[in-house]
Amino acid sequence: MKRQKELSSRQWKLYSWLKKQKDYKTLRDIMIETGLYGDNHDVYNSSGGRALRKDITALRRSNVIQYTILGSTKKGIKIATKKEYIEYSKRKWQEIERKIKLQKIQDKKAGLDGQVRIVFGQEKAIVEAFKEA
Repeated sequence: MKRQKELSSRQWKLYSWLKKQKDYKTLRDIMIETGLYGDNHDVYNSSGGRALRKDITALRRSNVIQYTILGSTKKGIKIATKKEYIEYSKRKWQEIERKIKLQKIQDKKAGLDGQVRIVFGQEKAIVEAFKEA
């Protein structure tokens, strides 16, 4: 089993700050309000933004942190209530199920490559699932 990395002091500070928050916070708001990620508040094109996203992921994956952190929602980031987590989990599982269904469709198409089929009109007699290289 892979050993869990310990959380950094910055990650612990972020966790403490999140525990005090009642509402969702955007990544940009977190950068501004915590002051932990520098002066450039560009969430997607700055080292501070990358560090923040990495820290949130570390908190969410940590076995030490007991609270469940909702991440990647349209509203932002926050520590979940039981009701919020149930709704969040349901949406995540629905998303996973949709991805699995799409992958099954793609696998079925790929599996038909090169097979012969009955032609009634303008269709090709042999299934071509891939472009020629």
